[in-house]
Amino acid sequence: MERNLIEEWFEQYERDITSFLVYYSGSLDVEDLVQETFLRALKKMSRFKENAHPKTWLISIARNMVIDYYRRNRVWNKMRHLFFHEQNILFDTEQRILLNQENANLYKAINRLPSNNKEVIILRGILEMPSKEVSSIMKSNENNINVLYHRSLKMLKTLLEQEGYEYGGF
Repeated sequence: MERNLIEEWFEQYERDITSFLVYYSGSLDVEDLVQETFLRALKKMSRFKENAHPKTWLISIARNMVIDYYRRNRVWNKMRHLFFHEQNILFDTEQRILLNQENANLYKAINRLPSNNKEVIILRGILEMPSKEVSSIMKSNENNINVLYHRSLKMLKTLLEQEGYEYGGF
């Protein structure tokens, strides 16, 4: 039964988990992290609270997994640095579409934000999750999340303007 539920969630939320991990980790190679997220969810199924939304719970697992990974290995800055050099490598068609110039500029600016600001931009702005779910993931109250999101958007706009780029989404 639990396995069937996880398979159903995988079909429903895999794209959201993948998007979160791509933006959060700074790498397009997140397939293993996505699989590990769902494996951990299967192992921890008894801890899932029915009143929580499955996507919120899965993103929390993915977030904690990535945070733990970077704490243990202390490679975040190296990974981010290497990622920008990888942009010179030829990508397949799907990845080229993903990393067109506009998205690349936005992506670089998001990665320059402090961790909490980056998280709230990814969860609220990119994944379009409601404040309530984001507050659950980030372990904060809804009002703080809304304020943080507003301030993070301002910071992101400032970073983009400093780079001479005007992003129409703000």
